[in-house]
Amino acid sequence: MGVILNDDWISLQQCCQLLNISRPTLNSYRQKKSLRQVLSKGRILLSKIDIIKKIILMSPPERASSLTIFDNSDFKLIQPIPGILDLRNFKHIDAYGVITLLCAIKCYLKKNENHKIYLILDDSFGCSYLEAIGFFTEVLRGHTSRIFANQEDIVKRVQTRITVILPLHLIGYRGAEKKILDELYDPLLNQGFSETYCGYIGWIIGELCDNAHTHSNGPCYLVIEGVENVSTEKRYLAIALGDIGVGIPESLKTNPKYKLLDDTTLLSMSFQSEISRMEVEPKRGKGLNDVLSIAKGNGSWLRADSNGLGLFFDFREGKDLISFSYPNIDTNGTRFCLLLIDSEFQQIDRKEINVMMQNFMETSS
Repeated sequence: MGVILNDDWISLQQCCQLLNISRPTLNSYRQKKSLRQVLSKGRILLSKIDIIKKIILMSPPERASSLTIFDNSDFKLIQPIPGILDLRNFKHIDAYGVITLLCAIKCYLKKNENHKIYLILDDSFGCSYLEAIGFFTEVLRGHTSRIFANQEDIVKRVQTRITVILPLHLIGYRGAEKKILDELYDPLLNQGFSETYCGYIGWIIGELCDNAHTHSNGPCYLVIEGVENVSTEKRYLAIALGDIGVGIPESLKTNPKYKLLDDTTLLSMSFQSEISRMEVEPKRGKGLNDVLSIAKGNGSWLRADSNGLGLFFDFREGKDLISFSYPNIDTNGTRFCLLLIDSEFQQIDRKEINVMMQNFMETSS
């Protein structure tokens, strides 16, 4: 099953306090719910994760939750109680959802060293997908004693691994992605993606990782998966990356030129060339402009979230559809997801992207 997340064992008295019930009521629950228990130094201890699953959250949410590049459910469906994430009823989750969920958890733990996370899991395809893509291994990193889950309930399904090209990875320092890219090209070529296509993938990942380290001063997370569309017979590649830094607008505000601008303006401006937090390097700031050029040249989609604000780009059929989005997951930092089509790339000039973003800012203000 891979990494096993430990249970949080509590006494009978602590359990009564947690549930606000009497000892006789608890004894009844222990019998009816078959609560997991151990005997330690003469005391009976109960599994808190088992209590949450069988009593506090007796069944999955009535409404299915989705967390994808195209939509995201009310986070209360996923986190009904602070620190408790119910992952049993995902209808749809993709690479974007994995990065967003991971960053939300890491951010919650970062805010307070006493915070703990309880993950409620089952045998659904959503939990199997998270296991297959390396979510539980990465979420545990650095927080072994603060994350708990009933991971033994996950059913490992071979088919969930087919589309995972690069499982969830920590990019711990600037330039660390280069080794990953060296190992990534052969699998992409073996799946039929062209050398030109692979070259663009490498460029995108390098730019997004550099941007993440610039604005977060810390690590970022990366995952890549293939997406098949049966109806169109087209192949897609989803590249998702995220961090839990201060976010793009706050980072840009360290440049005195942008200090008084609002976050919506700054997020939009970040996709224009030569917009940077570093006044001493006026030639910086081309990374996101280049990523957007590639998305437009490929006629694909790009989603960029920073703290509680986002931008969604839809370049299909030669259209430049841009809109603001408002992620309802409470987390700091920046998340990107680029959904590329397996097709040719057109060269798009940086000036064209500048004009496009300037027009969007003028019409959306």
